[in-house]
Amino acid sequence: MRQRAVIAMALALGPSVLLADEPTTALDVTVQAQILQLLARRQREDDLATLLVSHDLGVVARLAQDVAVMYAGRIVEQGPLDDVYTAPAHPYTLGLLEAMPEERTTRLKPIPGLPPDPRNPPGGCAFHPRCPFATDVCRTEDPPLIETGDRAVACHHSDQVIKESA
Repeated sequence: MRQRAVIAMALALGPSVLLADEPTTALDVTVQAQILQLLARRQREDDLATLLVSHDLGVVARLAQDVAVMYAGRIVEQGPLDDVYTAPAHPYTLGLLEAMPEERTTRLKPIPGLPPDPRNPPGGCAFHPRCPFATDVCRTEDPPLIETGDRAVACHHSDQVIKESA
């Protein structure tokens, strides 16, 4: 109930931009669906731009047109939702999508290891200790976020990740 009231107050003044930080966390699926329907309707009818912060890729898929995936406080991949979800170019994005539960009986594929300590991050790419594609360059050089058309990715091996995800 509390989230609905907070969202209603946020929308009451007719903002042009809404920052929604985990708007459906800890909600049952019925209330979550109602909140997502409300936000989608307001986006459509009121031309409301929504910046959605979420760990729930299913929620992101229902509301977003563009997505930015962050790891260790940094954007590692961004682009149109369909492109990022169907052909991820960063190994963390690929791992997140492979770890999503689906309506199937196979086991989830977790991302190995632990997130880095923000006070003492590893050298090079922050994801390299958990990355199945990591090589020596990943351990020493932090990859820049490189834009290619509508997409941007920060990975030394993005071509290989895209091939793997296909």
